[in-house]
Amino acid sequence: MAGYPLQGLKEIRERRLNDCTNARILKAKQLEQARMELKSKKKALDDYIAWRTEEEKRRYARLMQGRYPVSEIQKFNASIKQLYTDELTYQEAVHKAEKQVQEAERIFQEAQDLERQSRKKLKKLENHEEIWLFNERVLQERLADQELEDFRVNPDTGMSGDRA
Repeated sequence: MAGYPLQGLKEIRERRLNDCTNARILKAKQLEQARMELKSKKKALDDYIAWRTEEEKRRYARLMQGRYPVSEIQKFNASIKQLYTDELTYQEAVHKAEKQVQEAERIFQEAQDLERQSRKKLKKLENHEEIWLFNERVLQERLADQELEDFRVNPDTGMSGDRA
């Protein structure tokens, strides 16, 4: 019996499926890494807000304890403004990390879709192979039966069917 004529194509589709699976696993790891990065950025922002709030209270308390010239008060206001500017930097980092998570989720979804399509194509080919093998066995059995009939002994002549 001859081998499956589309075996080469089946092997290619199996390799593609393996590549898609590996790509999906890689994208899942990248997504998890992006989520962890976002979590880290959010924690840093929360920690900074808590620290800024306490630092602002300490600075105001120190300011209230004494008399300062206008130049010192302007420096104080600039330092408070800088605290809020730094907070904006943390917020921008969180926003950027959120966008990276969204992009990683989109890429992961695409990788899942490609893997699903690749698996579907391979399954179709495997189903075709099963049908082809079944038909090939039926054909081989038919040929074997026909060959047997050709060599059956004719009861009238006592000879095989192909010589009568």
